[in-house]
Amino acid sequence: MSDNGASSIPPQTFVECGICKGNANISWFCKNCPTSLCDACATTHRKEKQFKSHTIVERTYTVLRLFGPAKIAEQCEVHPEKDISSYCNKCDVPCCISCLVQNHQRHEISTIEDKYLDAEKRLNVYYKQLDTDVRPTLDKMEDQAREDVKEDKFTVEKVINDINEYRKDFIQTFNRSCDDLITKVNQISKKSTEAFGGIEKSNKMIESLKKEIEEKIERGKLDIIKYQPPKLDSLIPTIKGHKQVDISFEPSMKLLEVMKESVGEIKFREIEREEMDRPKMLRSIHVEKLHSFVSEIGVTSMTTVGNNMAWVMYFRSPTMYLYNDEGKVVRSVTVGGGEGINDMAITESGEMIVTCTDKKVRCVSESGKVSTMIDTAPFGCYGVCVTDKQEIIVCMRDQGDENHVAVYSSDGRSKVREIRSRDGQGKHLITHPYRVVQNGQDLCVVNRGSNVVCVDERDNVRWVYDGKQAKLEKSFHPLGICVDKNNNLLVTDFRNHCIHYIDREGGLIQVILTWEQTGLRDHWGICVDDVTGHVWVGNGYNKKLVIAKYLK
Repeated sequence: MSDNGASSIPPQTFVECGICKGNANISWFCKNCPTSLCDACATTHRKEKQFKSHTIVERTYTVLRLFGPAKIAEQCEVHPEKDISSYCNKCDVPCCISCLVQNHQRHEISTIEDKYLDAEKRLNVYYKQLDTDVRPTLDKMEDQAREDVKEDKFTVEKVINDINEYRKDFIQTFNRSCDDLITKVNQISKKSTEAFGGIEKSNKMIESLKKEIEEKIERGKLDIIKYQPPKLDSLIPTIKGHKQVDISFEPSMKLLEVMKESVGEIKFREIEREEMDRPKMLRSIHVEKLHSFVSEIGVTSMTTVGNNMAWVMYFRSPTMYLYNDEGKVVRSVTVGGGEGINDMAITESGEMIVTCTDKKVRCVSESGKVSTMIDTAPFGCYGVCVTDKQEIIVCMRDQGDENHVAVYSSDGRSKVREIRSRDGQGKHLITHPYRVVQNGQDLCVVNRGSNVVCVDERDNVRWVYDGKQAKLEKSFHPLGICVDKNNNLLVTDFRNHCIHYIDREGGLIQVILTWEQTGLRDHWGICVDDVTGHVWVGNGYNKKLVIAKYLK
């Protein structure tokens, strides 16, 4: 392409010069003649007096289209016998010479050639923007769609695995029940057989005694006098523990109920089932809603700083905001980094460690200066926390199955170790690390939308909380986590619009901060103010934030 968007036509042997009829170096075109020219004739054409007013230009596709013999002649709609030669800019219509005289005098007029060239330039700019502006956006959307599809595929596979596990457990339980019943039936049958055998033996003994008595009577009186037959009650068999048992087996309805109870615990998005009986929760924890307000951005992550204030972050915003409990913005810091911020933690010295969507971990000083600490590529960096030893803990995820939690030194210059956590069969338990907190010497990791895994300093799994203890309507979907002053955990449940309050050993204490109690749905970001004991919780899409009291 040339600068005006028209491609040059190289000299071709089958094109003749309009003057000398030769076919060598046909590189020029006279707009006025109009004809193609070779280099020699073009030079002569420019020098001759009668052709000095002619315009000779490089022979291009655009020139041929506009001026050459193959140009497309378009007729005027008003005067079909005449070709369009001009364009009225005021009326925004093409015109022939008659139209100009009749209807467009004193209007701003352009030649049809100039209008065409302007349109061609505009389209060329638009054409380039398709690659420079539109295509990168589509590529990003495609990458995100691929990630979403992979995440959905992972979730589907997990649900299918859960179903198969439930099926396996159910079949094993059902088989055990059937085996127990069969054993019981066999035992009853054995007792009945034994009882029948005892009766048959007694009958034989009676027949034998009768025969023996008959023989003694025939022998004489003395044998009869001395003979002492066995006691009659000894001839009656004793059948211990035998009683009539009602043996019945009607598995269809019981099987249906068991399957409802088992399969009902497996949830996936909009899969609905009959509502199960909710468990009776402890009533010792009372929730009191204190404040509620709308934030500048969605709330996917929060960190308290004392004085009834908390930083609020959203993964689609590069700016984080410091709110007080009245809903006023006290301060804001723009960190940058791709589409926005994933999570933030505060060091002992007051610096903020921020994970960003461009796979960078940044440090924000108290004065607001931003610097890059860690490049986590190819892994994305999500949840972050700072331990008592000032080590930086980062949740790392990529497109493969190498997801883990990384432990960095306090300055971020070296990776101390990686936490992957395996179960007894060697299977990784940290599959989708999204948030992480320290609780004593343990680390509690949220696998997004799945469960919470607690590991000790040696990467040994202490417990896994999957939300089943709560027996809620929908499957457990954790997104946020924090630790309160009692070393208990608060975990947001996005699907059930509530908080799971869990003790240090992974046991459910109570479901709190429900939609009915707070008016908040789609719980996501969460933090606790250790001074006041107030919990801050918000959602990612409706920008609503609630502050509540749950501890005395």
